[in-house]
Amino acid sequence: MKTSVRGFTALGAAAIAVTALVSCSSDSGTSTTSQGTDGFPVSIENTFGTTTIDSKPERLVTLGWNAQDILYALDLTPVGQPKYTYGADDNGVMPWAQDYFDADKTTLFDMPASGEPPIESIASLTPDVILAPYEGFEESVYNQLSKIAPTAAYPGAAWQTSWQDQTRIVGKAVGKSEEAEKLVDGLDATLADTAAAHPEFAGKTLAVVNFDTDSSNINVYLPTDPRVQVLTELGFVNAPGVEKLAADNAGGSFFKTISYENIADIDADVIVGFTDGSGDPSGIPAVGGLDAVKRGSTAFLSDTRVIGGLSNVNVLSTPWVLGQITPTLSEAAKRTTA
Repeated sequence: MKTSVRGFTALGAAAIAVTALVSCSSDSGTSTTSQGTDGFPVSIENTFGTTTIDSKPERLVTLGWNAQDILYALDLTPVGQPKYTYGADDNGVMPWAQDYFDADKTTLFDMPASGEPPIESIASLTPDVILAPYEGFEESVYNQLSKIAPTAAYPGAAWQTSWQDQTRIVGKAVGKSEEAEKLVDGLDATLADTAAAHPEFAGKTLAVVNFDTDSSNINVYLPTDPRVQVLTELGFVNAPGVEKLAADNAGGSFFKTISYENIADIDADVIVGFTDGSGDPSGIPAVGGLDAVKRGSTAFLSDTRVIGGLSNVNVLSTPWVLGQITPTLSEAAKRTTA
């Protein structure tokens, strides 16, 4: 199975970091009224308008990638969330969320191949709120979802809400803004500590690429994509060619498709590549000719769990995935000065 553009559709120190982050939200139990300063109703802006949640929601349904992980980190359990296929364990749950998932409390629903939310399945869960601060869908879908329950949709461009803003949106929607802010501070600290422990990352140029050796094109992730943002928070900077693609990105997408013959334009000190199902792209002449490939300063990722982890950037998944990729990133970065 090849990695999709979205990437959806690896533990020691990382596990300790997860525990530290989650403990920020769970020390005082689960009662919203006793924990936070949020009062209801609350209003949350999104790309389609404003969502108002009149009272504390109890039945929480999430769409797509990150909202359920944020709920788990806030010591809450959704009544429904999508079933994962790419990178997931056999039960349809990502590896970093296994200790939180309870099949008796949370229903997994299938996402259609079209990517649009399964309206009937969601409605059958009778949610009080639908959390989708990252997933891209049209206004017509938002209107359908809003007829079921208040829907906290993405606030700007689809698939480009930062992990920080996703955390804050979910926290506000469930009355736990204070706890959500602690989670943001916790992951910020984890990223800063990782960067400090790896000065070889600082200032090295970066390109994050989805390879498909069966195609004549590659997809380059742009600076507004959270998986790029989390790597730059470690000290990397976007390669000039990636910045140029972003400047020319009239459509406002989180990625840009370019041909293999133009891949030299985005050469970087370090290239992070998703290669699942495509084999090693180094055998393609244009790829093999890159300076990063010649010196071995690449991090080609083929494990779908790791690719899924880097593609699901949130307060629960990111400490886990840092435990998987940091040694590889370090080795690649050190080779730029070898």
